[in-house]
Amino acid sequence: MADEENEGRWIWISFATEHRLILAHVVGPRNQASVNTLIQRTDKRITGELPLFVSDGLDYYGTALIEQYHITVTFPKTGKCGRLGKPKKVPRPDLRYAQVVKYRERGRVVDVTKRVVFGNEDNIPEEQISTSHIERQNLNFRHENKRLSRKTLAFSKKDRPLDDHIKVYIAYHTFCRPHRALEILERKRITGKVFRLKKKRTPAMSAGFTNHVWSLRELLNIKWYLIPTNQRVTTSYSWNV
Repeated sequence: MADEENEGRWIWISFATEHRLILAHVVGPRNQASVNTLIQRTDKRITGELPLFVSDGLDYYGTALIEQYHITVTFPKTGKCGRLGKPKKVPRPDLRYAQVVKYRERGRVVDVTKRVVFGNEDNIPEEQISTSHIERQNLNFRHENKRLSRKTLAFSKKDRPLDDHIKVYIAYHTFCRPHRALEILERKRITGKVFRLKKKRTPAMSAGFTNHVWSLRELLNIKWYLIPTNQRVTTSYSWNV
């Protein structure tokens, strides 16, 4: 039997729902280390208060979130015999995390439940506990990347080419591809008349990284080393992992 490290490769992503923005990704096995890396990379790309994290029922996410956002509780001496209790990591008070758990029978979903893992249930609207946006993005990944299509010979044979391919795809998705859900109405004056026209926006425009839709030529010719690496996304809604 192959061990856990050799059971294929998974693409893990974190997704800012309000911007349709892919924050971070990891190409790796289905284990705790991969999820820990994903949460660490995600943390480097956010600022402000912590968002509501939402995921499926996989236990790895809760463990990774506690590891990244915790306070350490120590137990004082009591003067009694026996060893002191070991310091314990507990979730930060501002950490909010919920799961969407699907139950399947014979490959079909027969029930779906939502549960709050960390945080106060009264402060987490039920409608925000959803993974539909990231599931739709996963469909885009498979539909638009031959390496991820099912039952094909075009699958990646090595980690590095797959990771590079995903990076290019995410860059294109972020800067070049407008998203219909991000469109806004703008007033424009044309020949003396004022019209309300839809303005197409990319995830990068929604997050405030740029003010226009990039062309593929612009994306491939940008001098990335001149761009500040400390830009982060301000949180306001729920994020999927």
